[in-house]
Amino acid sequence: MEEDVIFNVIFINSIGSETLITIKSNSTVEDLINLYLKKKEKENLMVDNIENIYFIYNGKNLSYKNNTDKIYETFYNCGVVTVCRLDYDKNTKDIKNEEVIKDSIYTCVYKALYGDKEVAIKKIKKEQLKEDIKENRVIDELDEEDFLEEIKKFNRELEIMQKCHCENSVEIFDYFDTEKYFIIIMELCDNNLFKELAKTNNGFSVEKIKEILLQLNNVFKIMNENKIVHRDIKLHNILIKYINKEKTEFKVLLSDYGVSNQIGSLTGNFKTHAGTQIIMAPEILKGEKYNNKCDLWSLGVNIFQLYTKKPPYSGSYDNVILKQIDKKGQTVLNTIKDETLKDLLSKLLVKNPKDRISWEEYFDHEFFK
Repeated sequence: MEEDVIFNVIFINSIGSETLITIKSNSTVEDLINLYLKKKEKENLMVDNIENIYFIYNGKNLSYKNNTDKIYETFYNCGVVTVCRLDYDKNTKDIKNEEVIKDSIYTCVYKALYGDKEVAIKKIKKEQLKEDIKENRVIDELDEEDFLEEIKKFNRELEIMQKCHCENSVEIFDYFDTEKYFIIIMELCDNNLFKELAKTNNGFSVEKIKEILLQLNNVFKIMNENKIVHRDIKLHNILIKYINKEKTEFKVLLSDYGVSNQIGSLTGNFKTHAGTQIIMAPEILKGEKYNNKCDLWSLGVNIFQLYTKKPPYSGSYDNVILKQIDKKGQTVLNTIKDETLKDLLSKLLVKNPKDRISWEEYFDHEFFK
């Protein structure tokens, strides 16, 4: 093979994240790894702690002796497109004093010490995930390649959380891939807004709602700029962290990007039925195509709930909620006494997404002046 051939190498880490690197064939394996690390740092993405690296071509492993081997020597018979798998073994021994916060079919969330730092640890159960995939596909076995494809959504959650990094988005400190779990180590918060709302008699004041939204707008603006759709904005996923002992000062943070996605353009559409029914936009409930305006509807449901302590529309099934939306319409807003807040909600809780307020119009609304 000629030494000036250009290789397009796809790096896949242990949780399925893909990174494309273009490199000349007369470069070394070490050059390739350094390019990979520099690209991750430049894009402000989490850099993998590489322990082992092996190459695959047409499903077969390719061996190399050391990091000074030339690319063209390693891939002498492979053509120009090659896959490079990274395997690394991070040690979880620094995780101590785990205390369960939340347990569900797929995930457990713990409060724990990571080194000397108090953190939240999200463990995603691999076996339960595999069983669910097999059940949905009506198959007896699931091969590794198919499983890697399915778990890419968990890597997407990591990448989206990194892209949304700001003081009002939950911070990731580290992540691991173990035999039984995918583990994400995150910023620990005191509570979520759903539980905080339950402590009140009649909901939050307009002033407190405004303070919460102004903070969340920091992350919403980043999402809008990066064309990210959260698809599960609900009070359970909006966390609160108190700054002082009196709990008069606080920070709110958006979390759980597990069903989030990134669209090619702000006019792009999804059709996946994702999220929590009670906050889902009508277009999702009806199985229609939707875009980032679905999050505006969900936000409207959350704001209404913060003010009244109950959602504007409810039901156990999609068709029941849709019937309530049709029947009640915006008459539910008659309970909102603050006129500016009522006007904002009247523009968010609009059934037809084409008539719904845009994110830019939301940020510029009089309620935030």
